[in-house]
Amino acid sequence: MAKIIKVAHQKGGVGKSTMALNLALCFQDQLRVALVDSDLQGSIYHVKDDFPELAILSSEQIGDIPNLNYDLIIVDTPPYLSNKLTELFNFSDFVLIPTKAGFFDIMTIRSTLALVKFSQAKNTRLDFPVTL
Repeated sequence: MAKIIKVAHQKGGVGKSTMALNLALCFQDQLRVALVDSDLQGSIYHVKDDFPELAILSSEQIGDIPNLNYDLIIVDTPPYLSNKLTELFNFSDFVLIPTKAGFFDIMTIRSTLALVKFSQAKNTRLDFPVTL
């Protein structure tokens, strides 16, 4: 069964897509890795041709995530809170919440953390470290 890592934050521009892509590239030589771009903006999906050896999947494949045949699945999430985030957290193993040190970045992280904590009630294997 694949380990599923979500990269999430309510605010845009904090480095979610960059972190997700770099993690996938870091592990692709050791594991079967898929990178899912669940952001409708599709920043990662639009550059998939630049990374031909990396499986980059579109937001339309979100429902398939639990059944994908990979060792590691990294999911880049949209920069806003939506019902999809709760669904994504419910079948995740780990959540990374990147942020900048700016005042508004720190303020908006609270709602993302609350959503992750809510999802932990349903998904006891969901883990995320908090470092502020």
